[in-house]
Amino acid sequence: MPLTLLIEDGGDHAPQTLSGAVITIGRVAGNDVVVSDARVSSRHGRLVRRGEGYAYEDLGSRNGSLVERAGEQKVAAPHAPRPIRAGDRLLLGDLVSPVIVRVLDAPSSGGEAYKGGTVVARRQVADAGAIEREADPETLRALFRLLHELSGQTDPDRVMERVADAVLERFGHACAVTVMMRDPQEQWVPECTRTRGNRTGEALPSSTLLQQAVQSREVVSYIPGAEAGPASVAGLAGTVVVPLLAGDEAIGVLHVDSRSRPFTGDDLAWLSIAATHVAAGLVAARRFRTLSRSAQQLREENSALKHAAAMPRPIVGRSPALQKALRQLERVGRTNTTVLVLGETGTGKELAARYVHAHSPRAEKVFAPINCGALPEELLNSELFGHKKGAFTGADRDRKGLFEAADGGTVFLDEIGEVTPAVQVRLLRVLQEREVQPVGARSPIKVDVRIIAATNRDLQAEVAKGDFREDLYYRLAVFPVELPPLRDREGDVELLAEKFREGACARHDCYVNGFTDEAMRAMKRYAWPGNVRQLEHEIERAVILAFEGGLIGIDELSERVAGERSGAGEAEESSDPGAALPEGQLKEVMALLEERFIRRCLDEHGGNRTRAAEALGISRQALQAKLAKWRKRDDD
Repeated sequence: MPLTLLIEDGGDHAPQTLSGAVITIGRVAGNDVVVSDARVSSRHGRLVRRGEGYAYEDLGSRNGSLVERAGEQKVAAPHAPRPIRAGDRLLLGDLVSPVIVRVLDAPSSGGEAYKGGTVVARRQVADAGAIEREADPETLRALFRLLHELSGQTDPDRVMERVADAVLERFGHACAVTVMMRDPQEQWVPECTRTRGNRTGEALPSSTLLQQAVQSREVVSYIPGAEAGPASVAGLAGTVVVPLLAGDEAIGVLHVDSRSRPFTGDDLAWLSIAATHVAAGLVAARRFRTLSRSAQQLREENSALKHAAAMPRPIVGRSPALQKALRQLERVGRTNTTVLVLGETGTGKELAARYVHAHSPRAEKVFAPINCGALPEELLNSELFGHKKGAFTGADRDRKGLFEAADGGTVFLDEIGEVTPAVQVRLLRVLQEREVQPVGARSPIKVDVRIIAATNRDLQAEVAKGDFREDLYYRLAVFPVELPPLRDREGDVELLAEKFREGACARHDCYVNGFTDEAMRAMKRYAWPGNVRQLEHEIERAVILAFEGGLIGIDELSERVAGERSGAGEAEESSDPGAALPEGQLKEVMALLEERFIRRCLDEHGGNRTRAAEALGISRQALQAKLAKWRKRDDD
């Protein structure tokens, strides 16, 4: 039997009848079925004969393929043939609005035969006129009760369960009911089974009866003979197989067994009309499930896009230390909890705050950042809390503060450790009462904001010294997250360097091909006291200095980054321990080495004297004294 296909792309196409072991589908001439659409690959897929039937195989197309049967769509994985039948649709190319190739007719393989019984009746499914003539009022009432229950079902499993229960309720002599569907390998398998009494196991029909019902599209009633037959009919007085049809395609089979007596014409009449509506209910429920899954996927994609839009750039890195911090940020992002982001200068604390906001229910609202250390107290008060007209000189109108303007969103307080005690008191009120009082106002204003704060200071130490309010600290540090410094993010220097190189090339309209091994080793070896921000600036400078189309080498890196590597390499390669030492008397040499070591330590900590002193094991006052002495010497 040949295969008949119809292309449904809005054009005036006639059905194509084809035969052969392989039928190719693609965009270019030479295919058996030519689909002139840019979304379809030149050799998109093919139909391959399998036994008496055909299977569709995607040939690794650019945009993929789906096979739809009775409203249910399944992906045709590349080079994994999927059997097809009449009524199937091949969805090719753009899977949102695909090119459709409908299978109008296709051969199907038969099943094994056996003898030993009699098919006593056949009946067309959905013979409405016959049921009106033959059925009594009670039969009609039971039938329409079932149809009413099925009409609102959106779960295919529930549709199958309800029809199986209804058959047992309607036919007192029925001992087992099974609803069967095709699996991905096109084999009939039981999806729902209901039995009466103590009977257990699945009631499966013979393959011959099943194929007769499916191929003829008829209800088949069978009475086993006296001689030994297959196990599927052993001990039965009668069995019925009812195809569940969607158009001309059997999407399922309803199988009913009886041990006491055969099924009558009235029984078949009831089953035939029920089968039509059960099949329609299954198709509708399948489509609803497919649409629900598609809607869920769209919601997830939409959410991911919103998260991406809320981030000025992605957080790049795969080191365990960074991934741990990101997991914490994402989990707390789903809540409204106050977050305190800790980390050294340049670790990306504002980016982390935006990450929390992007993963929060407030993602579509305002994200309002402010650097608390960059403004004097009077201006910071006005920026955060707003002011009323005439509250101070220059206040010529009412002005909303950041908290009021960001109502419903997120406020990011960077460098929170720099705020004065007076501002700390007002921030505490916002956190406790969720209200702000503009400068010059007589009454507070309720606000709904989430607060994320950040600092590179040790706030607990500031609390111990009395420079930061303890109650405010505990209000801010409900969920502290510490961002790892770049030196602790193994493997991330390479990733970030590549990312920054690409960005710098795009900004400066140039092309630099990458890094030499020597330059990459130097960057990986360097401690990056300024962290990610310092690395970004280093790469931008190197891109500007590098030759067009060339590589960033050691000469394009700053002396600070390249020098540490070079000095280390020379020391390792030299066999003379004194080769790298200055000349002179011991006291002078020791003084020079001390100054070089201290200055390098300061560079490694971004000029932060407190951290450098801690690393050197001396007091901050001692470090300041040495720096002052060297500054005076240089001035002289």
